[in-house]
Amino acid sequence: MNQQDKREYWAGMLALYRQSELSIKQFCLDHDIQYKTFYYWSKKLNQTEPVTQLQPIVVTEPCTDANGVAVLVLNNGIRVELPLALPALQIKHWLEALQ
Repeated sequence: MNQQDKREYWAGMLALYRQSELSIKQFCLDHDIQYKTFYYWSKKLNQTEPVTQLQPIVVTEPCTDANGVAVLVLNNGIRVELPLALPALQIKHWLEALQ
């Protein structure tokens, strides 16, 4: 089960709990759920997710040197130097990982 599937499952379980009119303890017993797991997902799903915003990448100085590097400064303060010869797909993966 991937993370999205888990979120959907637990959102459904929490909705079922709210409709049940049972205590949390009794609901967990009836559904064979660990008490700590119930609270973990209850807290996790009640937190707001951070908003991911796309930011344009502005090239300030075109480079003709194939051995050069592109310096990226992300909004979260991380500074990254990537080789210009790096394929675009790898750059995309690096940026996703660093956000």
